[in-house]
Amino acid sequence: MRRTPILSAAVAALPVLLSGVSCAPMAVVGTAIVVNEEFTEKSHSKVVADDVELVWASAKSSMSHMTDDLLDVDSDVKTIRTFVDGAEVMVKIQNFDVGQTKISVFARRYLVFSDEVAGNVLNSIVRDLG
Repeated sequence: MRRTPILSAAVAALPVLLSGVSCAPMAVVGTAIVVNEEFTEKSHSKVVADDVELVWASAKSSMSHMTDDLLDVDSDVKTIRTFVDGAEVMVKIQNFDVGQTKISVFARRYLVFSDEVAGNVLNSIVRDLG
């Protein structure tokens, strides 16, 4: 029987394709898109008259006092993820205008949006800015 190079490559790649390893990045990307859309639609937001770096530092401090869990901090996009009162909380800090910063908070408990937790976290962050 004569094998072609394409057939040999396909046979060699078959275990990798069947193991599901190649599907993992697609699942992560798909989940990130859903979280971003849901975050935009269901987050509590407030614009404050403070510099973005000041708000970012204050938000990290506030979040560390609200939870005993570790903070998953992404300084490049200014996001914080952690758990507060049993809910997964995501905080995003954005430069809104000169001297103004937008704080957005999304929370979900048991895979359902938690309006109460998001509002409480946002109020705590704003109150700590003082």
